[in-house]
Amino acid sequence: MLPVEERPAQVAGRASNPGPPLEALIVERESNGIVAGRRSSTHASIVDALEDPGLQVEAECDLHGYTVREAEREMLRFVRDRQQAGKRWVLIIVGKGLHSPNGKATLKAEMIESLSKRAPARFVLAFRTAPRHLGSTGALVARLTDR
Repeated sequence: MLPVEERPAQVAGRASNPGPPLEALIVERESNGIVAGRRSSTHASIVDALEDPGLQVEAECDLHGYTVREAEREMLRFVRDRQQAGKRWVLIIVGKGLHSPNGKATLKAEMIESLSKRAPARFVLAFRTAPRHLGSTGALVARLTDR
């Protein structure tokens, strides 16, 4: 994987949601469409687990039909609530963009941005395009921070 962006020490601005400090995640994109994000301190075993074809998630959030703004709000609520409930492995269904104008997955791109740089990043150690059995390029799996 080739890094596409460098991680700043802290992301500017503060959200009104309490939680861990906001640290941007390092995002990498492969030529085959796989996207992965992680904190610089995330252990390699967590990153490897995100690719495991046997990965079992503890909760799902389906964002089909949401606007970008609604989806970001719902995703923040979802990751925050699941993290506070002690869940670690979650699935965020974003769709492949097949029914979007121009067939572009706008929601997916914005949710990746949100998971890596905005308020939801507070609750995420790492994320990746989901393994095939969990939706492949139409979904993201994430490992949430410990409580």
